[in-house]
Amino acid sequence: MSIDSASLAAFAVATQGANYSQQVATLVTRQALDAERSVAAYVAETANIPAPPPPGQGQIVDVSV
Repeated sequence: MSIDSASLAAFAVATQGANYSQQVATLVTRQALDAERSVAAYVAETANIPAPPPPGQGQIVDVSV
């Protein structure tokens, strides 16, 4: 059984194409994750978190007589 050069070349091109496609998919996924992390960090930085009340305020006071 012998493999002719055309078949070998076709196999090599197909393998290279598959490797390239996988690399592109990996890069696109990494960029998407980086973008999501950036958005999450921005939202966390700009969140309107109220300051805690001053000491003595916000306490429950029993006013029953």
